[in-house]
Amino acid sequence: MKRLAITLVLVFILAIMSSGCINELAPVTDNSNATVEASDYELEVFHSPSDKSEDLNTTTFYLSRNGSTNVVYMVAETSVIEIVPMEDVFNTGGDILSNVVILADRSENVSASAETFEMFASSSPKDLPVFNYTLEDEVIRGQKHFVMEFDENITGIVAFALNNPKGQDFMYVPTHDSTVRFVLPEGYTTGNPFVGKVIPGTDDRYIDEQGREVLVWYDLHAKSGTFTNMAREYLKVEISEEDLPYRTVMIKFYSESAPRLLLIGTSILFGGVLLVLGNYLSARRKLRKERKSIEDAFIEKKAGDGKGGNKK
Repeated sequence: MKRLAITLVLVFILAIMSSGCINELAPVTDNSNATVEASDYELEVFHSPSDKSEDLNTTTFYLSRNGSTNVVYMVAETSVIEIVPMEDVFNTGGDILSNVVILADRSENVSASAETFEMFASSSPKDLPVFNYTLEDEVIRGQKHFVMEFDENITGIVAFALNNPKGQDFMYVPTHDSTVRFVLPEGYTTGNPFVGKVIPGTDDRYIDEQGREVLVWYDLHAKSGTFTNMAREYLKVEISEEDLPYRTVMIKFYSESAPRLLLIGTSILFGGVLLVLGNYLSARRKLRKERKSIEDAFIEKKAGDGKGGNKK
């Protein structure tokens, strides 16, 4: 029995090692002293199809394996940017938001157009106005919010680095109307129900020029559903479309080879289970056979003793 237990443990370890790179994390490097330049960020201006979204506000997350995410906001006539980050309960002293770059102008000086954003994307912060802002955090319904507030309305690009403590799990809580894009690391994907899902379903999905998978949502407003109808009917609560929150985006991304490795690991584990089960059934058959032999021998001996007694 001890041998069976050791076999099962070895098979389980082998299965884990075979599929272990599915959620492999690299250490986060500290770049707090690095010089922040606009070139540190990808400032791609996303031209959404006019029949799907006319909103020039775009929020893009450039995800990475190591827990750091570059975020690029393209905003029009905005004075406040609100961020709801995933908190790291094991590292409360770390910077969640850092390396802020602002490429913008006063909204009264520029028009919100694709050409304007293209101009800002190719500019240097030294050639543009400097905007003062405050960054404060507050807790709303148990969730920490970071509020970046400027002293006037701006139109342009705001980029920063966001610490993501969950590695290859990411969550975004929208707080304003915007087209939202997630750019996955090269060689990574998402959507497999057994490895990593993306919620809600995307509006668009494509591969960019660098071979990276890009997920797009044009409208993340929550829609009236069963819960809303029940609240209106049974709780007598008046809920309008404006009262509905945005839908939270939750994504787990993984290497493109992860489903195959998971299948291999699962197959090895399943094979190990069959092996252990087969050994168990075989051992049980042997025990039954030995027990039957002992019982038959005992019966024969008892019968022989009985015959001998009659003769006496």
